Amino acid sequence: MKLDRRTVLKSAAALVGSIPLGAAVSNAATDSATPSVDESADAFEFSSWPELRREFDLDFQWSNFAGFLLASRPHMVERDIAEHRTGLNRNPANYLRVGYGIEEHGRIWAGKYFGVSPRQVSLTSCTTMGLATLYNNISIKPGQEILTTEHEHYSSMTSLKYRSEREGFKVSTIRLYDQPQDASAGEMLERLRNNINAKTRVLALTWVHSGSSVKLPVAEVGKLVKELNRDRDEDDRILYCVDGVHGFGVENMNFDEMSCDYFVAGTHKWMFGPSGTGIMVSKETNPTTISPTIPPFNLAQDPTFAGTMTPGGFHAFEHRWALRKAFEFHLLLGKDRVQARIHYLNRYLKERLDGVKGVDLATPMSEELSAGFTFFKVPKMESTVVEKIMFENKIVVSATNRDAGPIVRMAPGLLNSTQEIDGAVELLRKIS
Repeated sequence: MKLDRRTVLKSAAALVGSIPLGAAVSNAATDSATPSVDESADAFEFSSWPELRREFDLDFQWSNFAGFLLASRPHMVERDIAEHRTGLNRNPANYLRVGYGIEEHGRIWAGKYFGVSPRQVSLTSCTTMGLATLYNNISIKPGQEILTTEHEHYSSMTSLKYRSEREGFKVSTIRLYDQPQDASAGEMLERLRNNINAKTRVLALTWVHSGSSVKLPVAEVGKLVKELNRDRDEDDRILYCVDGVHGFGVENMNFDEMSCDYFVAGTHKWMFGPSGTGIMVSKETNPTTISPTIPPFNLAQDPTFAGTMTPGGFHAFEHRWALRKAFEFHLLLGKDRVQARIHYLNRYLKERLDGVKGVDLATPMSEELSAGFTFFKVPKMESTVVEKIMFENKIVVSATNRDAGPIVRMAPGLLNSTQEIDGAVELLRKIS
C-alpha cells in the first residue's frame, strides 16, 4: 500500500485519538488539576546560591555570563527529558499516547508560574516562532497601523516587515530613549503616548531590550493602553503585545500585572527550560483578535487559545514534555528570590564597572529600568576584541552591534557569583 502524508497523518490521529482522554488530556486541562509545588516528587530544595550549582552540569571552570542566549538545564529538567526520551525510544507509539497528556502539564505549570489559566497558554518552539505566529495572525484591518520601536529584536521586526509588505499597512518605528543609560520611564511613556494615533491597532514592544539592556515599564504601558482604549470601539482597540523573553524568569511579575493582550517568550534562556521550547499567553481564554496558522493536533477538541494556537506536528517531544519541570524548578526557587538575586548581581557588576577608567557603562543603574543585563563599552577597542580577550580568559560574554551597539553584553544570572564578577572586572581594568 502506498503511504502518502495524508494517510500517515490520519493514522497518527487515529492512534493518538485512542488515548483515554479522561486520564490524560481532559483531566489535566482543568484548573483544579493544577499540581502543588509541595507535591513535587523531585528532591530539590533551595538552600543557597552556591549550592544551586550542584543542580547543573555547567562547566564552572568558565565564568558564563551569556546564559541569556541558551542556558544550562537543572537536573530535574534533564531527568524528565531522559525519561521521555527513553519511553519514546522503547515504544514510540505507545509512549506518544502518554505524552500528549504530559504536554498539558506544561501549560498547567506555566499557568501556575504566571498566574493564569492553562487555557490561556499555548506552547511554541521559541520566541521567534511565537512572535511570527502572533504578528502574522493578529487582527489588523485595512487602514490600521502598527507602532513599534527601534529596540525590538530582529525576529519582531522581520515578522512585522513580512506582513506589512504582504498586506500594505504602515509600521511606525520610534525610539524610546536617546541613550540607554539615560532612559526614564516617564520619557518612554510620553514618547509612546505622542506616537499612538487613531489608526494604531497593534503596539509591539519588548520587555527587556537585548540590544541596549533597558527594561520597559510594561505595567505602566498597560495602564496607558487601557486609558487610550477607553473611547475606542472593539475593532479599533489597541492590542498590546509583549516580547518578554528577557524579563521572563527574572522579574517577579504575573501576566495580569502587565495588562497586555499577548505575551511571547522562549523558555530555554532565563527559565532553564529545554531547548526548542516557548510559550504564548493570551489575556483572553477565547480571543477573537488572533487566528492560527499551523494546524493544531488538538486531541481534546479544546476551542480555547491553548488548544487552537499550539502548533501541531511532530516535535522534539521529550523537550516539550519536560517543560513542566522548568516552571516547577523556578517555583521551588521562589520567583521573589530569583528576582532579588539577579538584580543584586547586576547591581554589583554595574557598581564595580562604574569605577573602572576606560569602561563606559551603558545600562541604567536603576532596577526599575534594568533587569538581568549589564552592557558596557571599552572605547579604545572593538567590542568583538573585548569578547575575544575575555573568552581567552574563560569568561563568556556576548558582543553585539545593534541598537546601542557596538557593545558588550554581560548577564549575571543565578549560577554566577560575585567572585566571578570581580574576576571579569579586574580583567577589564587591565585591558581598558
